[in-house]
Amino acid sequence: MSGDDELHFVVDSANADFSDAETIDEDLFGWDAEAEIDAEALDESFDEERFDAARQCLEGGKPLFLIQRSHQHSSIIPAALNRINALYGNSLNLGVVAPVPRMRPTGQSGIPTFFHNTAVAPIQIADPECFARPDSFGTMLADQRDGKPYAGTSTSGKWPFFSRPLPSGWTEEWVKEVVRTQRDLGATVLLTPGLWMDPSDRSASLQNLRDCVSWARDETRDHENLAVNVTIPYAWLTTARLRDSLLAELLDMDEDVFYVRVRWPLLAQPYGQLASPEILDGYVELSSVCEENDKFLILPNTALTGWVALAWGASGFSTGIGTGERSFADTKVIKIKRTTPRPAPTNRTFRRSLLHVVDVATDALLSALPGQGGCGCEFCRAQTPGLWDKAKSGAHYLLKTAEIVAGASDHSRGRRAGTRSIARGARDFRDSASPLVPLSNANEPRHLDLWLDRLR
Repeated sequence: MSGDDELHFVVDSANADFSDAETIDEDLFGWDAEAEIDAEALDESFDEERFDAARQCLEGGKPLFLIQRSHQHSSIIPAALNRINALYGNSLNLGVVAPVPRMRPTGQSGIPTFFHNTAVAPIQIADPECFARPDSFGTMLADQRDGKPYAGTSTSGKWPFFSRPLPSGWTEEWVKEVVRTQRDLGATVLLTPGLWMDPSDRSASLQNLRDCVSWARDETRDHENLAVNVTIPYAWLTTARLRDSLLAELLDMDEDVFYVRVRWPLLAQPYGQLASPEILDGYVELSSVCEENDKFLILPNTALTGWVALAWGASGFSTGIGTGERSFADTKVIKIKRTTPRPAPTNRTFRRSLLHVVDVATDALLSALPGQGGCGCEFCRAQTPGLWDKAKSGAHYLLKTAEIVAGASDHSRGRRAGTRSIARGARDFRDSASPLVPLSNANEPRHLDLWLDRLR
């Protein structure tokens, strides 16, 4: 097929087909053109009071639930966030994450506007995503995406820290520029650059991390909050030597807050959960070691894997509406001819009783089982019969995820027991429902047994 005669879809699931691709963000073609909530961009930084409110969220106690700003349907995030705050604000702390090089500095779709519209969340992070620079991991990311960069030039070119070449390597001034950019945008938690840590050059990767943290700390003001931004392939969790070196480095730092993003292998299912025993074991050790040493661990882009990691000792996690916000995983490109009839999309929804995303036809069958029923949240009630609104479905997912975070946190015997109880209930429902409504392929919640094995 010629390039001009193809439609390309980036997917993170090995089992995605053409219809699955229809439901995945077509991020090879840039940002979603939907109108966002109208708000004037803010020109001034948040005051010290906002930093203090964020700092209180980083002191532990309640889990931190972060929502990543999505490629598509982001205009519904403020409504979902406000509803989550009204229902579960007493049980969890809230935050949002804006991916800097994939957003604009100003305007209706700019980061200051997004922060203004989500001001109910004390934690506001402007993630510099420096791992995606071409001189970090960006070239490999582009290769997986058929030559398209992780952050398109229409937005990344507006951020000098991201787009400017650094022929002499990482410098102190560049790191300070990364921090200043986040400050100017109004972030209440500042991140170090988060460069890719190459497992084949362990010593150099750890030294780069150390240098970036030191330089960022020198730029950070006394009232500001700094988190160590770590971006690693999963080998750092599954290889004992790498994992021990990473943990030793984190524990040796004076910093208390860590934002650790792990690149997963290609997922087996669209919108699925991580189902690798080895990587999950790595998360267990990372989370428990951080908890034992009073380190506040945030796991971005982990969806329900991040939720279960709260029971292992993590302090927070992030998720979002699209697959790219729910996981930081390897991708593949699906190519179809433009002249080929495009099949109907596979509409999916998050099934709370199953802790899994299923297609809407299967969800309807599950809802008809004794003791079940359809979701009654405001976003599901607003769905128009015969149509499917992906934005409302995404808001439903965010609301239900916040519900299970709060449910586990409020359990009378503690978060681990609460998480185990919720996961066990989902497994029992799966086992009882499967003979009546077969759960196979993308509808099968393969993660539940893996979780319960690690929640004993």
